Amino acid sequence: MSDYGCCRDCEYGEPPESGWKWHCTWYKTLEDPDKIQTDCLHFRPRGSGSSGCFLTTACCVYKGLPDDCHELQTMRRLRDEYILKQPYGKELVDDYYKEAPVIVAKINQNSEKDQILEDTYQKVLDIVTSVEAEKYDEAVIKYMILFHKLSRLQ
Repeated sequence: MSDYGCCRDCEYGEPPESGWKWHCTWYKTLEDPDKIQTDCLHFRPRGSGSSGCFLTTACCVYKGLPDDCHELQTMRRLRDEYILKQPYGKELVDDYYKEAPVIVAKINQNSEKDQILEDTYQKVLDIVTSVEAEKYDEAVIKYMILFHKLSRLQ
């Protein structure tokens, strides 16, 4: 079972104006606010602001870029329009959601935080270039290598 939460814990969940079901602004459906949404690929903890792109968000925040910057929009598009449509997609994204917040915490505690975030941002720019060239497999591989390297931080 995935570590997804309930609609009431999700950034996309809105309390009902009437009745008991919550409105999911992502899927545009009514949902039970207390049911664990194990099949939801877009669960985002309320107040996270990152839409699940933890590493990209961390380096974009470091660069002073907004949550709707080109880099984040491109990486979200890669996730939503390519990765999640692959046979391995849901598992890859699930693993990322579990591990990326820990990696970001390690980066934030590292004495070389600024250099790590700058290097990460440069790699994200390279991945964005691959996505724009529609080299999606290449982009996924580059991101997985980046993710693996960052997961080894002490």
